[in-house]
Amino acid sequence: MHGNPEEPRERRSAPRPLARYIHPAWSRRSQTDAGLERDLAGLLGAQLSRGLVRVSLNEDTLILACRDRGTATELRFLQRDIRKTLAAAGRPAIGAVRVVFSGTQFQAAAAPRESGSVDRVIPAAARQALQSAAAGIADPRLAEALRRLARAGTRTNRSGSG
Repeated sequence: MHGNPEEPRERRSAPRPLARYIHPAWSRRSQTDAGLERDLAGLLGAQLSRGLVRVSLNEDTLILACRDRGTATELRFLQRDIRKTLAAAGRPAIGAVRVVFSGTQFQAAAAPRESGSVDRVIPAAARQALQSAAAGIADPRLAEALRRLARAGTRTNRSGSG
């Protein structure tokens, strides 16, 4: 019945842009972060392209979150050059550079581990030590946890998980 010109048509709204649902402050922040990466590409291009560094801005402080300690150490030595690069790129308001090691935050982006069998057997002497330790602990929950660990160490994990 849609062919009849006298019948009112249902109005379909066009999909709303995703940006409409994002708070403007977050939108500005992500644009700033991308701009910072472009400005620092000459100096930190290798680290940025390999995903070793994430860049963000907190007021007048540039924060460089590093995936590993070696990169963090390297960037600490480059802080002066980073500030000079930012000033030359028209960002003199960024007065400080803070380099942080945040390896745990990068685990999701890390390369997947090999999926193979993992042998998770606790040696008999260690199992015995866990049982002995459990016998001498007054806290029943802790003692039971040690006993469970000793029992779990007798099995192997062939699936590679847990």
